Amino acid sequence: MRTFLLLLLVACPPIATGTAAPLDYEEAPIQYSDATPDTVISRLQKEIEAGNHVLPAEGEQGYLKALLQYLDVPESSQMLTFLKSSLQRPLIEPQNPRALYFGDDAYVGYVPGGIIELIVPDPRLGMVFYTLDDHDGAPRIQRQVSRCMTCHASSRTKNIPGLQIRSMYTDPSGEPVLSAGSFRTDHSSPLETRWGGWFVSGTHGEVEHLGNMQLPNKKRPRQKVVNTSGTNVTDLAKFTDLSKNLTADSDLVALMVFEHQMDAHNWMVRANYAYQIDLHRGESEAVTAQWKKEADALVEHLLLLSEAKLPYPVQGTSNFANEFSQRGNLSANGHSLREFDLKTRMFKYPCSYTIESQLFRSLPKPVRQYTLEKIQGALASPEEFGWEEPLARYTPEQRAVAAQIVRQAESTEEAE
Repeated sequence: MRTFLLLLLVACPPIATGTAAPLDYEEAPIQYSDATPDTVISRLQKEIEAGNHVLPAEGEQGYLKALLQYLDVPESSQMLTFLKSSLQRPLIEPQNPRALYFGDDAYVGYVPGGIIELIVPDPRLGMVFYTLDDHDGAPRIQRQVSRCMTCHASSRTKNIPGLQIRSMYTDPSGEPVLSAGSFRTDHSSPLETRWGGWFVSGTHGEVEHLGNMQLPNKKRPRQKVVNTSGTNVTDLAKFTDLSKNLTADSDLVALMVFEHQMDAHNWMVRANYAYQIDLHRGESEAVTAQWKKEADALVEHLLLLSEAKLPYPVQGTSNFANEFSQRGNLSANGHSLREFDLKTRMFKYPCSYTIESQLFRSLPKPVRQYTLEKIQGALASPEEFGWEEPLARYTPEQRAVAAQIVRQAESTEEAE
């Protein structure tokens, strides 16, 4: 059994864009490639090697289900891509798509016939990349740096070891048609440019997207491509062999949440790196400290200021939305940042659930407090930040609920 993943897997205006300046994460104090990570996967590896943990394999999918359970990653988060864009590109095709799964702090990928790739956070290093292989009947876990950094440490990942998702036209085999262009997808992307090279299950009204389709050949299309049969698909069986995967879905809502979460994590890592570098240089308390600029970009993202409006209501096909909304913390009044809207926007409240993630909680305390205080200020007085328009999508009551939940998180910070 082998499996592999390459993940393709924010308070001052203007709203943060997809670009970000390079940070010296290979130099002191971070020294990303040379440092020894302390992650849930490195600890699992030690437990397995010491004989204190047995990771069970199951069928053709090997250790996949056991890893998802260990990392608290729901099977309902499954997303399928047929885009040939990873080191396992010879294995990937429409009839053998790559499956991706994600939880609050872990990303897992599976390709039938490949190796498993894992991405999990380290408190100091940010995202750390691993592969898991079946070696002589036992799981072998290896950290990967150089193999992954070509795609996972570029301007598309905000110039740090991070995450990206791309939308590209492909030929019938899943080979990207580079001449037709591509899109880096996040929560600001209109649905019309999303999911090229992906299977998508769910309904979304009259708006089109690029999923569930291939071009007839490798030639750049001379006119606009119309996705005649790939929209509002609730059964993917006509497009691919689903028997190799854990579920029959590549859930539209899961894709949307993933597109938001990956950049939340990217901005968190940048703020973390910048603080460590400023502290190393003796500049962490300065008004012009770089970490504050990165935290400002993180605030903008967590407030979903640049989120694209949904032209029509959307709905997935799996149990992802229901399971996701039941995870995490509730406020005193029973509200949660995980509550969906899915009519005109993704979430009901104007603050990201990712403030509950391990990656956010592991940020240096000054960064966490600065971020939470700035979110509070923006929710209370958006006009002071020039954000009246993007936050006007929410009622004063919805902003107040979000502020209450953030205060609850802030009080937890102060108690630490």
